[in-house]
Amino acid sequence: MHIFLLLLVLLPHLSCSAPGPLAADRAPGDLFGPSEDNLIVVDAILIVDEPLPPVLLRHTAAPGVPYMAASTALAGASVTIHTDDAVFEYRSDPEASGRYLPPRAAALVEPGRTYELRVETSDGAAVRAMTQTPERMTIGELVLLDREGNELRHLKLFSEIGNQVYEAAENQLEWTKGVLQARFRHDGAAASYQIAVSNLEHFSPLLFDNDWIDEDDVERGETSPPLGLEDGALYLPWDGIFFAGRYKVKLYAVDENWFDLVRTDNVNADRSSGEAGQAFQRPLFHVENGIGLFGSAAVDSVGFSVRPKGTPECTGCECWGCGRRPTGWSGTLDPDTGSGSVRYLKEKGGDKCDLSYEITGAVPAAACDECSFVWEFTLTDLTIVSDGGGCGGADEAEGQTVRFGQSKEVISPEGGTPEHGLYYYDLRWTRVEEGWSLMPSYGDYEDIWLFGFNDTLWHSVPAIASDRGVRGREVRGSI
Repeated sequence: MHIFLLLLVLLPHLSCSAPGPLAADRAPGDLFGPSEDNLIVVDAILIVDEPLPPVLLRHTAAPGVPYMAASTALAGASVTIHTDDAVFEYRSDPEASGRYLPPRAAALVEPGRTYELRVETSDGAAVRAMTQTPERMTIGELVLLDREGNELRHLKLFSEIGNQVYEAAENQLEWTKGVLQARFRHDGAAASYQIAVSNLEHFSPLLFDNDWIDEDDVERGETSPPLGLEDGALYLPWDGIFFAGRYKVKLYAVDENWFDLVRTDNVNADRSSGEAGQAFQRPLFHVENGIGLFGSAAVDSVGFSVRPKGTPECTGCECWGCGRRPTGWSGTLDPDTGSGSVRYLKEKGGDKCDLSYEITGAVPAAACDECSFVWEFTLTDLTIVSDGGGCGGADEAEGQTVRFGQSKEVISPEGGTPEHGLYYYDLRWTRVEEGWSLMPSYGDYEDIWLFGFNDTLWHSVPAIASDRGVRGREVRGSI
């Protein structure tokens, strides 16, 4: 998930006229008063060894004024990123106002380098921001310890066996039994570290029974506060691990800009808790003539599977019931954060396969005539859970950008959440046979876009090249 941890929590509130879930005694103007109206908001994070990211630019709205994405987007700006020996000129995204795309041949983000963002608006305003990227960081060991700190076993890493970490015997964990410790190889110190925990399942049950907790109120992902290393190691708490199944844990070494924004964020703070961010009247942005974040991080990941406490050893979905999972393609996308995943599952017959992609860079796109809304997103972080001969070519779709839209037509009007048809774009908009799309207004997937289609499109859904309007290569045996 172009998973920019703090942006998913903080930045959506910065451009809104009424910032999200504030304390009951806090008015919108307490954080952004009239003087903060019409400020330029910057949203871009550079990840070491990944391509330069898009840059999102918009204006703040005054407290009390309804927030509209189209009206606050900053269009027509000149956007460049500078390093010691190169200048990268960005271009406007024709499908998303206020979104600027990097050059197609731009080099990957380098560790230990200074990057400067320069924005010149059409009316002459200038915005500047600078980040020093952290040094490259990798996880050298993932160890399960007992409560006394004794090593029980070493877990397998992605660098050793790839996505088979989810099936490896060493990586099958019983919930809350033992403590995980990640040991780092890091060439230099970072300002701070953060952990993002994501459950990769869509329908797995809670790992525990509790009459006080409603499953619909529990998230399948969680981000830690800023953390520090202890002797080059970091303990991974069980916080955020609430559902059975596969987990991907991303560990970020972040720059000063990212760290300062997280530690001074008082938007979501509880005033009675004494959180550190409450000492700041406004967050530290490190953006000249604007607010937001232009930051950077180095990242590495670990993966494992978790089964309920007290259950016998098992692997895969047998630990919690394979029958609850859908077959074919299914996707989830959170419109508030632009994050989500797309999954393919085939368990019957020959050529079995179980894989998933993370959704990154999701943005609303111009709706087709038959669509009520359209999202464009990129498929990243391919995870192959098991391959019985049906996952061939799946890696070719990784990094490709696709466009799907919800049909205006309701195909199941009788009761419950209305279910719509699905469209995809391949030089023209095409109705997906047996495709479905819905957005529940309650429950575990409240306000989350759910969509999917059956196995008949396994060989026919093309990828769309990132340079818009140019057809990408067709991916055989994948999405």
